[in-house]
Amino acid sequence: MRKTIGRILQFKRLWILLLLPAGALLTALASRCPRAVEKYYAQGLHLWMERTVGRLVSLFPFSVTEIWIAAVILIVIFCIVWTIRRNIRDKARWKHIWYRFAVNAACAGSIAYFLFVMTMGLNYYRLPASEYLGLEIKEHTAEDLQEVCGFLAERVTEERAGLAEDENGVSKLADGSFRELSDEAARCFNAMAQDHPGIGTLTARNKPMLFSKLMSSVLTMGLYFPYTFESNINVDMTAYTIPSTMCHELSHVKGFMREDEANFLGFLSCTYSDRADFRYSGYMMAFGYAIGQLIAQDRDAAVEIAAKVGEGVFRDDAADGAYWDKYRHTVVSETSEKVYDTYLRSNGQQDGMRSYGRMVDLLIEWYKTEIE
Repeated sequence: MRKTIGRILQFKRLWILLLLPAGALLTALASRCPRAVEKYYAQGLHLWMERTVGRLVSLFPFSVTEIWIAAVILIVIFCIVWTIRRNIRDKARWKHIWYRFAVNAACAGSIAYFLFVMTMGLNYYRLPASEYLGLEIKEHTAEDLQEVCGFLAERVTEERAGLAEDENGVSKLADGSFRELSDEAARCFNAMAQDHPGIGTLTARNKPMLFSKLMSSVLTMGLYFPYTFESNINVDMTAYTIPSTMCHELSHVKGFMREDEANFLGFLSCTYSDRADFRYSGYMMAFGYAIGQLIAQDRDAAVEIAAKVGEGVFRDDAADGAYWDKYRHTVVSETSEKVYDTYLRSNGQQDGMRSYGRMVDLLIEWYKTEIE
């Protein structure tokens, strides 16, 4: 045992491992001091990084995230192959070779974790977005939920009416490039942010992912990558879901990491758009969450409300369901869901994947404050 410890301690880079407890300590302190996180990190360090690194990365028309991930995978494969080859050539020192590999891997993991904490992780403990939105979350009645569902059913039907359709009767986005979609997402997000000081405007834009089918295989619509401050979009999924996903991911760029808040900010941003396809996308996302919760509480009331929705909405929803059914219930998708659920819980969202459903509380309060 002493010899093993001695071999490990000879590596001078071991001090890098201190980044692991340092990151854990910062996270623990952040969970107890949300106002300090808001003042010094969310509105301080993170904002500065978003406006520098994020702005620089936005200059590239392609996803820097994809290049970053591909490079890391290639480096990992190279290191494993190189270590195995070296072990074959120098069998007498096999322990030293694998000790060195383990130490290097642990150091790389410590750096990655600490950077995650500093570029994104602390934002899980900032003040809730409801403080900037002027919404006070309260207990809501079943009637409140039904009323919101009825309102959203009317809006999705109204916004869907003027949209173009493909040969299958499924709605299409207005003609234009991905760049134009991205610019519109940023424009309507900034319009929303100007009405709610503290949310903050942005200069970032969304990037299309070349490996969108791979994203679909792990049931991922969008990806915010903290190391590049970049919002990445699955462009293979059903068209009407893309605008709200874009605005959702931009919310993450601004440091709103809780999924319920990012969903609500994504929806709210879409309502600021001059484009019907953007507004439709936002209302459809909101309606999906609200009617899903109503189904769990009062299925008969949900069926009655859903019956009032236009046929085009049903076609779109069916197309979206059919798309994702191709990827559900596979080893890859189910494993990814479990991993993501664990990730959310480890970052203070104790409901895990169910935390997405808390968006409905924000929706109801917004409706009661802004619409009624």
